[in-house]
Amino acid sequence: MQDLITSFIIQSKECRLRDVGKFRIVNNSARVDVANKQIEPPVTEIIFSSREEKISDGLVKYVSEKKKIPVADALDELKRWCADTKSKLKQGEEILLEPLGVLKKAASGNEFVRNSKAGVSFFEPVVAERVIHENTEHEMLVGDKHTTSSVMNHYYQEEEIIPKSNRWKIFAIILLLIGLVLLFLHFYANPFSAKTVGNQQRVIPTTAPQTYNTQ
Repeated sequence: MQDLITSFIIQSKECRLRDVGKFRIVNNSARVDVANKQIEPPVTEIIFSSREEKISDGLVKYVSEKKKIPVADALDELKRWCADTKSKLKQGEEILLEPLGVLKKAASGNEFVRNSKAGVSFFEPVVAERVIHENTEHEMLVGDKHTTSSVMNHYYQEEEIIPKSNRWKIFAIILLLIGLVLLFLHFYANPFSAKTVGNQQRVIPTTAPQTYNTQ
């Protein structure tokens, strides 16, 4: 029975065994290890949960087909196997599910220890160096406008020629030059003296009206 259960776990990737546990095989895809600059190969992981109250319907049908017995008889045999396995685990015995691993009793419940040979991978990590093509032109989307990387680089290079933080200095110099030109024209048309520098308009004070008559 254990050989049939192990075969079913490998083929279906999931198996429930009442009072024993639930098996699930997960295929993890390759991942990038940035720190070590390599790509780890895909690995297979067996996830086991010790709490289970049902027997997989697919397992019942599988045992029925392999043993060529009715489905009801296959279910009865699986129930007896689960009850017997539960009892053996409580007594400290180990249940071998070759070639996946071993079932045994732990403090928190049933535990599955995977066989080290079952985790052998035929793939090795490969070196993965990030390559940056600085001068390669590619299309890009800026807002709702399609452009290229070279156009954007040229745009930002022009922006860097005159930094925004220095533009106010340029405006101040231009205003200073305009002021100097106006002063030069003023003194060129009028000889330099105290009169030409100050305001030449005469201010005549008005006499306050008489508010009362003296008798």
